[in-house]
Amino acid sequence: MRLLEHESKEIFQQFGIPLLERLLVTRGDDPEKKLRIFSFPAIIKSQIAIGSRKKAGLIKIAKNYQEGISLCKQFLNKKIGGYSVEATLVEKLANIIHEYYCSIVLDASERQFSLLASAKGGIEIEEVARANPSAIFRTNFTLTEGLSKKKAREMALNLGVKNGQIEEFTHLFLKLWEICTNIEALMVEINPLALTPSGFVALDGKIIVDENAFYRQPFLQQLQEKKYSKLEKYAKENDLFFVKLDGDVGIIGNGAGLTLALIDILRDMGIKPANFLDIGGGASSQRVYKALHLILDLNPKAIFINVFGGITRCDVIAKGILQGIKSFKTMPPLIIRLMGNKNREGIELLKSEGIHAHEDLMEAINNIKEIIH
Repeated sequence: MRLLEHESKEIFQQFGIPLLERLLVTRGDDPEKKLRIFSFPAIIKSQIAIGSRKKAGLIKIAKNYQEGISLCKQFLNKKIGGYSVEATLVEKLANIIHEYYCSIVLDASERQFSLLASAKGGIEIEEVARANPSAIFRTNFTLTEGLSKKKAREMALNLGVKNGQIEEFTHLFLKLWEICTNIEALMVEINPLALTPSGFVALDGKIIVDENAFYRQPFLQQLQEKKYSKLEKYAKENDLFFVKLDGDVGIIGNGAGLTLALIDILRDMGIKPANFLDIGGGASSQRVYKALHLILDLNPKAIFINVFGGITRCDVIAKGILQGIKSFKTMPPLIIRLMGNKNREGIELLKSEGIHAHEDLMEAINNIKEIIH
């Protein structure tokens, strides 16, 4: 899970990493009331989990209180790549002398961590690596070793900072490692880390945490649950694997690979899926019913159900579909493809209720094309 900037900075603050004065304005806040306590000019930053926010016009400077209100309201109505801006971070402007990059990241393939740093901060590290790879310094270490003070100091020296700043950088690198080990992070990044007349300050931050460690990190689990939409909460409670997309055709499949492959095929044919929804292997009729209940909240033009039975029985799937049809007042057109374990029984069960199901996938896809177009 990737933390938003303001969430990362709350953790930075707990570990003593220098930050600027800031204020969070969320959807439920009144920007006019909240911004009265803040002095301008200030930088207004959309809190959304995408890269290159500045290029996307989601970070802007407000010269005064009125501009601050206007930008907060404007950003809070933004939706980019399926993500809605849920909050804006209002932050003091920094008097920047120089910008640096630094991060600690897990290299899983090598079973080690890497401390990365560059004197070319403020730019995406991928761009720096492409344009000037020698500008990025790296030192590796294992979890058992940890980041030593010696390696942290050597990294500070590589950046060519002045004598008085070497210890500051060393201390900062060690703090990044402390965050990694305490919250079991996969990456902790500051970019840019700005040198100002009063010292170093983290202007932006990104933390990626390991969801597999949430049972040891309850505060991160709670943070993730706050991010769930109503539909995501419903899916999690009912063991459904769900992701909302931007299309208008509801998708239900069994198995992540099968469902993703179907989504790719539909998109190639000009059909836009409204979601990814995997009911998993061995799904019960009740789980199918709940999947239909979830999909109906998306108000799709049609619903495509694609099941290839292995441990999943197609007759059980058919019973869940019939339960949904009988329970819900309105149902968009259903395109059903059943293949594999007990598929003939499932198809016959649906046929007895006047519902057609396909065995052939492309035949089912052509059917939905006729309905949508």
